[in-house]
Amino acid sequence: MKWLTNIFHSRKDISDIFFEQLHQKLGYKPKVKWMYRLAFTHRCMKMKDDSGKRISFERLEFLGDALLAAIVSEYLFTYFPNAKEGTLTRLRSKMVSRQKLNEIGEQMGLLDLLQLFESKGHFENDICGNLLEALVGAVFIDRGFLNCKHFVLQKIVHPYFDISTLDKDVLSYKSELIEWGQKQKKKIAFNTLSDKGLDSKLNYSSKVFLNDSFVAKAHAISKKKAEEKAARNAFHILNLNSAHN
Repeated sequence: MKWLTNIFHSRKDISDIFFEQLHQKLGYKPKVKWMYRLAFTHRCMKMKDDSGKRISFERLEFLGDALLAAIVSEYLFTYFPNAKEGTLTRLRSKMVSRQKLNEIGEQMGLLDLLQLFESKGHFENDICGNLLEALVGAVFIDRGFLNCKHFVLQKIVHPYFDISTLDKDVLSYKSELIEWGQKQKKKIAFNTLSDKGLDSKLNYSSKVFLNDSFVAKAHAISKKKAEEKAARNAFHILNLNSAHN
């Protein structure tokens, strides 16, 4: 692992800070340190292993995605002993949705760890969720399945989910809004455009219309996020929370 040795040697102070902050988030000191460093290696860093192949957290992300699905599935299976397959699938989708994982990864401050090594990198919109999955994969490799399961439950599930009200949570406001419109025979339309506003981080503006009447708008860094935020605003303005519950 010369590539990792070189990173640690050339950036010793940063690596010390990285593992100190990581320790605080994990609640324990990593054993296989290079695996956690790999979990926060983005492809934009253009790192290569000893054979010259590009390396990044993407393989760990794949592993973490599968582990999250398995651990959450078992947890829901046990917590709701009488729930049918469809209900369990819907609840799992809410817990491991890309949007929710992004929110959790952001609140855990995972992007801050990545930016210790690459502060100017261009990262995708789902970077926080991707890092969270990669971290879960690293925990599994370092500590095994039972400890990984403990980490997921104690650091992700319990702090960020209220299981008793999970069924009432909205997975996608846009989907809920469109479905409501179809049931009520009302026309829901989105008008989303590139935004040239003052804030360079907000690149899209989306407006929601009900039967051609303006209802709500929102700005975000992507078309998808702008429409979801606008739909959420419309959802509340139309007071659909009571209807959903």
